[in-house]
Amino acid sequence: MRRASRPLVLSTLSTLATLAALAAALVTPACRRRAAPPPPPPAPPVLGTIAIEDQSPLSDERLDAAAIEAELRRVLLTSGMFAAAGADAGAAPTARARVAFAAECVEEGAKGEARAQVRLRIDTRPSEAPGALAFDLQGQGVEPYAVVVKKARGAEPPAPPARPSLSALVVRITRDLVEGVAARRRLQDGSPTALHAALVADGGELREEAIRIVGERGLRDEVPTLLKLLGSDDESVRDAALGALIAMRERRAVRELTQSRSLRDRREMRKIIEAISILGGQEADEYLSFVAATHDDDEIRTEAAAARARMQRRSASDAGTAQGL
Repeated sequence: MRRASRPLVLSTLSTLATLAALAAALVTPACRRRAAPPPPPPAPPVLGTIAIEDQSPLSDERLDAAAIEAELRRVLLTSGMFAAAGADAGAAPTARARVAFAAECVEEGAKGEARAQVRLRIDTRPSEAPGALAFDLQGQGVEPYAVVVKKARGAEPPAPPARPSLSALVVRITRDLVEGVAARRRLQDGSPTALHAALVADGGELREEAIRIVGERGLRDEVPTLLKLLGSDDESVRDAALGALIAMRERRAVRELTQSRSLRDRREMRKIIEAISILGGQEADEYLSFVAATHDDDEIRTEAAAARARMQRRSASDAGTAQGL
């Protein structure tokens, strides 16, 4: 356990004079030492080749691979993650992209759907270079449309509406994948204000990423928001918030968990028992003791008793370590 440092109190004029003289000597031109500026961030890799792999079944529409490649290159370059190739690229690492997709139109009766699946892979050579990027993303999308059904007799049916463009659908999915990973990377270096905005947004993967970063940075101003998110209807958001609170060792989460989770929800109980034991404290000990003694599920009682024992061992070990400091 680290002890809080105490301010140094100078009690004699001689000590003050000595330190003043030392300070004056350190700032003289002959002895001045300027702090080295922080190193610049690594340059982004240069965007190299983009390979297109069309795995679509045979259909009336031929997907425009050239247009897909051109749009993907534009989106990647405007994301800020890559640099354009040029004469001044020098020895910068090179990123290669490969996009594979399958798209088709499926019709049944008066309803049709344009469907597409996309996989986008990026790797950088050399892979260990500063600023190198590597990711493997997958996405899918559906665009419904109306189908004009021919009648057996009568007037000619109206001309069918145009089908959605499968090429445009593939481009849209690919753009969403790139913009999503770019937004997550911006959050990594984002300000506390930007992270808070993502926390209170409607949801999605960006919110979960913001929760994880808040936990990693230990931004305690966001603890009230994280405590509220423990009651979210979205299980992934609840789990992310709990993980962030555990990372910050925030014991206020114990009360929130014990009040918001039903004892009869065995799945949730198994999830939070270990979390409460990690957070520790008197309230955690009392809760685990209560569950171990009274729960109607034998397995839950056993898990609670074991988690309480682990918590007590950790507490005793931490206390011993603190005494040795």
